Amino acid sequence: MTGFVLLFAVACLGGVIATVGDRIGMKVGKSRLSLFNLRPRQTATLVSVATGMVASFSTLLLLIALDDQLRKGLFQLDDIQNELAAAQQDLESTRSERDAVENILEESTQLQKAAQSRLLEINESLQTAVAREEETLNRLLDTQSQLESVSEQATSLRDEINDLRSEREALIQDQAKVRAQIAQRDDEIVERDQQLSARDREVAERSAALATVNAELAERDREIAERESRLTDLQTQQAFLSEEIKTLESEFQGLRLGNVAIGRNQPLALTITRTDSEAAAQRAVEDALLTANVRAAQTILPGIETVDAQVIRYDPAVAQQIVSAITDRQNYAIVVSSAANYIVGEPCANAALTQNGEPCLQVNINAVVNEVKFQTGDVLASARLAEGVSVNALIERFELLRATAQFQAQRQGIISYQPIIANGFLDPVLEFLNQVQQYNEPVEIQLIASQPVLTTGPVYLDLAAVQNGQILFRTRDSDQARR
Repeated sequence: MTGFVLLFAVACLGGVIATVGDRIGMKVGKSRLSLFNLRPRQTATLVSVATGMVASFSTLLLLIALDDQLRKGLFQLDDIQNELAAAQQDLESTRSERDAVENILEESTQLQKAAQSRLLEINESLQTAVAREEETLNRLLDTQSQLESVSEQATSLRDEINDLRSEREALIQDQAKVRAQIAQRDDEIVERDQQLSARDREVAERSAALATVNAELAERDREIAERESRLTDLQTQQAFLSEEIKTLESEFQGLRLGNVAIGRNQPLALTITRTDSEAAAQRAVEDALLTANVRAAQTILPGIETVDAQVIRYDPAVAQQIVSAITDRQNYAIVVSSAANYIVGEPCANAALTQNGEPCLQVNINAVVNEVKFQTGDVLASARLAEGVSVNALIERFELLRATAQFQAQRQGIISYQPIIANGFLDPVLEFLNQVQQYNEPVEIQLIASQPVLTTGPVYLDLAAVQNGQILFRTRDSDQARR
């Protein structure tokens, strides 16, 4: 009944909304209104489409609000099905265990009933024999007076008594055997109870072993994930090193052609600003470009004291985007860097300064938030060393560690990576490497931040030797001991 009411309500609501939409569309069409610079006809179409969307959305909301089963079916169907499947599996497992226990209990009950029935039969036979013995004795007492005359009957009676006694002894022996069988059955029942207990313990042990195996599998999965992550990092580092090789080759080609004065991606100006208006942001960007222009000109053409012409070329649209983006009162670092390699005495730069030529030194402009990229104690790079590592291998691992730290810093957005290890002293670094070489166990060396590192630097680092998550020694300790 509720479904028919819902259908009727939905139909009524759809008709009302369709009528209202049609009236609104007609009024909009007749009044020739225009929205978003559209034509009146397109505006009327847009109003009709919006009305249809409102009708569909209102109908769906009405069904969800009025029908609790529909709401659960839309949002909780997967959870209910998963819980039902888990409950059915648990029920099947419980039923199987209950059937096994009931079969064992029924078998034990049948054995006990059979033993009790046998014992009752033996007791009845024994009682019958006792009654017959008592009857015989009574008859013997009655016939004692006639013993002399009926000697033959006495003899037969004695034989009968002997037979009865033999039968009684046999019955007693049978009773002992039955009792032994009952005791044996009881022992078997106890043994089966012990077997059931042993099985329960075995099931518990298997469950514990299964939990251990699951934990080991989880640990192996975690190790595999760590190795895959390490492989990804190594592949990224390899790509980075490949790019560095390409850069070095390009710079080598530049060196063959002439002395490289400005290298590719070399920062020419770095300005830190915090503005809340476009005018202040515009001044900060212009100051950075002016500084980059002067530095580029004086580097390309040594000996020039004043620079009156524009020698750098940049994209004004990018500069305007940076002006619009840095007006949110955050600390920004505006970086102007060279887009290519330029040699000393670049002809186009000389023409721009002396002959009013076109600017030719292409530069890139970028603005990044000057924030903390690494906290004190964060690990920038790590490398594992085996026991008894040689000096050459130790130096190679140290150089790889420095290259990895440079890669991580540049990937995090550090503008100018110029690391300062052990506060810039060489002795603590040499002492640290000597300690690592003399350490007779495998160890992991790490480059960690000795103080918070901002986007603009500086980058202060310490070397640390780590084993099982514990720092054994570090360059800071060596530096303090030296001082």
